[in-house]
Amino acid sequence: MKMQVLTENIELCRLEEHYEDSPHVHKNWVQLTFAVRGGSSVITSGTSGFIPEGEGIIHRPMQEHQIRVDEGNRAIVIKVRPSLWESLQNNEADCIAVEQVINPEELNAEFNRWISPLVLTDEDDRYWRSLTETNVLQYLTRNLKRGACPETNPPCLSELSSTGDPYMDQVFEYIHRSFTSPIRIDLLSSMALQSRYHFIRSFKAATGFTPYQYILRLRIQRAKYDLEYTEATISAISAGLGFASASQFYRAFVKITGMAPEQYRLGR
Repeated sequence: MKMQVLTENIELCRLEEHYEDSPHVHKNWVQLTFAVRGGSSVITSGTSGFIPEGEGIIHRPMQEHQIRVDEGNRAIVIKVRPSLWESLQNNEADCIAVEQVINPEELNAEFNRWISPLVLTDEDDRYWRSLTETNVLQYLTRNLKRGACPETNPPCLSELSSTGDPYMDQVFEYIHRSFTSPIRIDLLSSMALQSRYHFIRSFKAATGFTPYQYILRLRIQRAKYDLEYTEATISAISAGLGFASASQFYRAFVKITGMAPEQYRLGR
């Protein structure tokens, strides 16, 4: 049995009760398959495997695969357009691990929350489709396990090769690695071995910005890249960068760049 809803950029499926498809590939989807009750069988490019409950696997475009879900078991499939997948990965092709671990009860509950507006309202309602995409991308951003990423140059505001303090250097390394996720000032100050008040003062002395302002500018700099070089929607970019809402992202972008995200994209 298969339950399915589809938006422009995301497809959500729940598979159960003797579901089995044929070997196939997706040209324009990245597929994430999670076993949320019992396990599921998977064949990837001719190699058989098994997804235990609470785990998942990712298939990239043009990678052949086949899924089977036996009686009493359940799997949830999330398909994401490649352009959105790039924003989730921060454009690091190997950053998100192929094998994933999730909380099956949480994903079951989230799935029901995602699909309810699309099932109960007019399927042409763009607001609900956009909201569903944002909620799914926020969930993936929070929960996807990251693997070993290739060396990249994270977006920086200025050259800060060293502050002269190894603990502060560690703070900047952490921020540049994690700026799309929530970052607590108390965690940063503890990493720097400083009080919260002293840390904020020393951080601003080194950068000219408070930690919040610095992280916000890193996010906007990444947003500018996504607007220029990807086709990701404004909502998807906002969710991938950790903003609480698209409106919050919009206000921050205008404040820092002096123009709306749509204007920036048109002028790229």
